[in-house]
Amino acid sequence: MVIDLWTGRKAGVLRAALRLSVEAFAHHLGIAVRTVAKWDAEPEIIPQPSMQQLLDVALEKAPETVKARFGLLMEAGAKQSSDVQRPEPREVMMAAAQESAEDAALRAVRCDVDSINDLHDRVVSVARAYSSRPPMTVFADARATRDLTRSLVEQTRRPSELIDLYFVMGKTNALMASIAFDLGNWQAAGTLANSATTYADLAGHRSLQAWALGLQGTLAFWREEPTRSLNFIARGLAVAPEGASRYRLRYIASRAHAVNGDAGAAAEVLAAAERDREAAQKYPDELHDEIRGEFTFDDARAAACAAAAWLHLGDGKQAARHAQLALDAYAVVPEAQRPFSPVTGARIDLAAAQLLLRDRDAAEDELSTVFALPSVLRNASLTGRIGRVKSLLDAPRWRTDPGAKELADRITDWLGDTASRPESVEGVI
Repeated sequence: MVIDLWTGRKAGVLRAALRLSVEAFAHHLGIAVRTVAKWDAEPEIIPQPSMQQLLDVALEKAPETVKARFGLLMEAGAKQSSDVQRPEPREVMMAAAQESAEDAALRAVRCDVDSINDLHDRVVSVARAYSSRPPMTVFADARATRDLTRSLVEQTRRPSELIDLYFVMGKTNALMASIAFDLGNWQAAGTLANSATTYADLAGHRSLQAWALGLQGTLAFWREEPTRSLNFIARGLAVAPEGASRYRLRYIASRAHAVNGDAGAAAEVLAAAERDREAAQKYPDELHDEIRGEFTFDDARAAACAAAAWLHLGDGKQAARHAQLALDAYAVVPEAQRPFSPVTGARIDLAAAQLLLRDRDAAEDELSTVFALPSVLRNASLTGRIGRVKSLLDAPRWRTDPGAKELADRITDWLGDTASRPESVEGVI
């Protein structure tokens, strides 16, 4: 197959055909990792002529099996593109209006209050759309807002305006970090979360600083680095204001202690979290109460977090109780506003807990809706969780159960068609 003009998307197809990571593909071509990452992030981009030649050579020298796989993937991508509906006129007009608004803002002589308020509104929109739209769409919106904000930072030297703009930069970096984590790109997630922490510090916003440090702590325990995770959490607690910020950090700490195998410490920090929860009623939090969306840490998320901690500790009864509490809390949320990832994660954890309690039928019933989740929404958190379910089905007690084998096969198929996989061992919660 000859490619007339390489695009970021076609380069990504070649990388997939070669079955290489971003870093390995960059090394294969002899170019910078950031260049390959940019192709992935901007599929319509047309690489420079020198890069076109490198891609030509890479395809030409690829083994025949890789070339065949590349052809199949290209055909599948073409069919998928032809099946995509054209955007509605309203969407086209709104996109054009947004582009014009951004262009006008970039050319503003100074950064006024209206411009800053508009940026804050954009962040609110992105945060609240986080769990209802495909991850890369939300990532693109957060990135566009960040880039616009960065341009405005260069145009002003007024301290009050800079503080507001740094706050926006911190929030957009935090949202991008969270999406990168969901998609399994933990290196990018860590860098973005660190940037979010820095901007929050520059803005003097303790709640956002604590939120970003909590995300860094989450990344660490997913990498099975509980001590490092607890260090991030300790830093977060040192700056977190009373209320939701501290409440969330305690629950993240419970999972770090669980990964460390310390049931006593996990139980102790969960008890402390309940005290912070009571305090949260008296101390409103801007991220949690006003922006909401991905920045909200409510009772449902708290229960789901506790379920994950108890599950890692092997306590099926406690894990099932908390997972069900989370699902009950989400059930009263209007369906259109229900965050798909936490809900699906709670369902998977409940299924895992039921397997620990030796109830395969109940676990299978719980997973029926999970299997129906579109592949584009199957993020790293969910693949890691369902990987744990599969590992439980490999236990001796299920090996002679035909139903367990069939369920494990369905999980294998599900894992083969996901938006991402976590950069860690299968089964980490």
